[in-house]
Parts: sequence; structure tokens; C-alpha cells
Amino acid sequence: MKVAVCEDRDEEAAWLCGVIRRWSAENGIPAEITPYADAASFSFALEDALFDALFLDIKMPGEDGVTLAKRLREQAYDMSIVFVTGEKEYVMEGYEVEAVNYLIKPVEEEQVFQCLNRICERNSKQEPFVLLKTEDAVVKLQQREIYLVEVFGHKLVYTTERGEFEVVSTMKSARQELLEDWFVICHRGVLVNLLHVDFVGKNHLVLADDRRDFCREVPVSRRMYGEVNDAFIRFYTCL
Repeated sequence: MKVAVCEDRDEEAAWLCGVIRRWSAENGIPAEITPYADAASFSFALEDALFDALFLDIKMPGEDGVTLAKRLREQAYDMSIVFVTGEKEYVMEGYEVEAVNYLIKPVEEEQVFQCLNRICERNSKQEPFVLLKTEDAVVKLQQREIYLVEVFGHKLVYTTERGEFEVVSTMKSARQELLEDWFVICHRGVLVNLLHVDFVGKNHLVLADDRRDFCREVPVSRRMYGEVNDAFIRFYTCL
């Protein structure tokens, strides 16, 4: 689990990181914990990393914690947020951004443990998703929403239930983020979601979604046919 602690006071940040490490050790759940002194440094790190949880102070230099939390939700980041603050008057904002909890300093270790337990329970029930950083926004997509991913030069186009999304990335990166059992390469630069495959032939397959009136024929290379066919059978046998 990747956890960020956004707290401008070094002593309090160190205490909170220590509590999270103790929870990690006691529960046998690996945790990567990174402290940030302000919203700006956390936002910069967020360009290259995803976090499962954010423990967030409200009164910080620069952008305050409430504003940061609202911006994260507007940008579709779904990480669990826990406010850890000495300010009581922002409780309603905690509900607004669906915070896991709103802890008033001084915080007890057991309170942090309870929050982490709730976050783990929430994450275990969450459907697998990906975050797509397009030119205009960050989009959270459930993996079941994706029909296929195609390479066009240095970009990937995700065809989904909600339309097409274009990102600057590689097929290798996409495959690392997507469920291996759900997605298979059927042709050079084409990755399909087996959840939406209705038919597999020796030179093409059919993707279909009656709910969205979506149907598309996709080529299958001769070299990939055996692997695609086996993956298709295995996927529906194991459902």
C-alpha cells in the first residue's frame, strides 16, 4: 500500500509515519510511506505516482489541505483521504470530499490504526481501475469499461464505454497497469478486453457490448491466434 503524509510540521509527520509503519508491521501489509511538507510537493510527486491513502493536514503553507482534497476529487483521484488537523471547523468539507475520517490533533495511535483498517477494507472491495492522464484531464476508468487499447505512434487510444481517451504512453506500460487475465494482445499494437469479446476466429475477433450498442471487428494475427483463443477459453471457463 502506498501512503502519503502531507504535514508541514516535521515532528508530527515523523510520528504519523512511524504509526503507519507499526500498523504495517503488525498486520503484515507492506506499506510505502512518503512524507510531504506541503501541497505543492505532493502534487508534483502525484505526476509520477499513485497513492492508496493520503493523511492530510489542513493548515499548511501555500495551498491548504481542504483545497487540495477538493482538487484531487475534481481530477478523479480516488485515493482514501484522512484529514489530520487541529482545526474543527472544516468537518463538513471532510464529508464533501468523502474523507475516510477527520482526526483532531492530538491524535491517538489507535485512531490511525482504525483508519488504515478501513482503507484496507475499502481497497479490497474496489474494482480494478486505471487513471488515464489525457491532455486535458485525469480520468479514472474501471477496467471493465475498456474495450480495447491501440498504439498510434507514441500515443495510446483507449476505446471505452465512455468514448475514446488518448494518452502519451506505451503498450508495455498499459499492460503493466491492466489485469493480465482480462487483457490480451491480438494483433500488433492492439490489446483487447476479453470481458467484451464475443467471438474469436483465426483472423479476427468481435468486441460487443449490447448495453452501449457497441460492436467492432478487430484483426487477429496468425501468430497470436493460439494465444488469444486459449486466453478467451480460459477467461470464460474461470469466471
